[in-house]
Amino acid sequence: MSAAADGDENVRTEMRAFIEDNFLYLDPEADLADDQDLLAAGIVDSLGFVEIVEEVEARYSVGVQDVEITEENFGSVDAIARYVERKRAGS
Repeated sequence: MSAAADGDENVRTEMRAFIEDNFLYLDPEADLADDQDLLAAGIVDSLGFVEIVEEVEARYSVGVQDVEITEENFGSVDAIARYVERKRAGS
């Protein structure tokens, strides 16, 4: 596994845990899939979306521009992991 893929998996694991701890604590039996649409599934609302963005900025030291706060970048655990890796790579 490449370093990038390894980092991607770490982000995936950490963000899944963050979302489970902060948004699914009332339903600990819920099974969060990495590709699950967080908004459509009702796991997060717009305020939760902001919390996730703030966590990504703090945890991974990446600056998130307003135009980057989209479902494409933050709509699922997979999307967040891809976004963080792109930002880390400088693109």
